[in-house]
Amino acid sequence: MSSQKFKVKKIRDQKPEDLLKDLEKLKGELIQLRTVKVSAGNAQKLGRIGLVRKRIAKYLTVINEQRRNSVKNASKSGSKLPVDLRGKKTRAIRQRLTRSERAQKTQRQWKRLNNFPLRKFALKE
Repeated sequence: MSSQKFKVKKIRDQKPEDLLKDLEKLKGELIQLRTVKVSAGNAQKLGRIGLVRKRIAKYLTVINEQRRNSVKNASKSGSKLPVDLRGKKTRAIRQRLTRSERAQKTQRQWKRLNNFPLRKFALKE
């Protein structure tokens, strides 16, 4: 693990198994750094804790992206996406009736509309 800037592009084309192995190594390194911190280690190593945490976050982000993309590709044939891949919006918007559902009327409403249509009145001036 060099001190250069870490590029996410490099890990995007890795296989998920390799990503998970590297992630485990990073988690092990983070544990070592935290034990050094507790045992009053030198300040140079303590500065790496933040870098390692960010690198772990990048790995997890790439793993989640790959997982999401594979699920999207698998569910393209089906009509419904998994809940976590659907648009979030708000609860009210998600549960709103569709236009056709709003337009539907009960049997009683149809009878009332047909038997008692709106009357038109002509006003004298």
